[in-house]
Amino acid sequence: MVEAVELKQKLFKITKDKRFEFTMMAVIVFSALVIGIHTFEIDPVLETILNYVDNLITIIFVIEITVRIMAEKKPLDFFKDGWNIFDFVIVAVSLVPIDGNYANVARLIRIFRMLRLITLLPELKIIIGALYKSASSIGYVLILMFIIFYVFAVIGTILFESAPSGLWSDVGVALLTLFRVMTFEDWTDVMYETMEIYPISWIYYLIFIFLTTFTFLNMIIGIILDTLNEEHKALEAESKDEDRILLESVLEHNKIMESKIDSLEALIRQKLT
Repeated sequence: MVEAVELKQKLFKITKDKRFEFTMMAVIVFSALVIGIHTFEIDPVLETILNYVDNLITIIFVIEITVRIMAEKKPLDFFKDGWNIFDFVIVAVSLVPIDGNYANVARLIRIFRMLRLITLLPELKIIIGALYKSASSIGYVLILMFIIFYVFAVIGTILFESAPSGLWSDVGVALLTLFRVMTFEDWTDVMYETMEIYPISWIYYLIFIFLTTFTFLNMIIGIILDTLNEEHKALEAESKDEDRILLESVLEHNKIMESKIDSLEALIRQKLT
């Protein structure tokens, strides 16, 4: 029992070691390069070697996941973290053999192993977490944007239907035209064409741009930035919790060592008497 606790403590320290993280990052990047080399026409011998290398990388990933699971106090605690589940799924699906009829599918799956960099780089985790948590608020802003888009698309088809370019022929095409205007992709060409029909149509475009590009898009950016700040604070709190857990594990290890020393001293005194 004591040996098992000591083993878990050692594995926990290994998984939190920066050298371990950098090594896994290097393996992930190397894995992506191997998959990239497969996209070129290469010698069959080299391809066979790369297949062996890819299998070796898969074995390394399996060992890494196993070590991380064993480092937990209870193996099932590993799956309480969504990022751990993400890593486990990617490693599990990469076990599909790269040889045979499904070679292309296997390589396609393996390229997703590069996504594991997200779990190793805290800043990337913060960004993904912020996007996920702000999805609800962003969704409502996008709904409001679509309403504005639709209203302006209908107005555009009514006012500029006779435009020779056909950019306002129906609502669907008008929506695409408005998206072009919002992204400033040669939007002045669209405006000048409609100004030949209605000289004051520039007002239509300015109002639309101010509502969408300058207002709603900035609202989305603001929502993401606020969520990023919250994620940074949560990461700092999590880092403190990890330090506390590491300290507790060290104290527990010290208690075990003290009990061993006490037992040894008692045994020595017993033999001396």
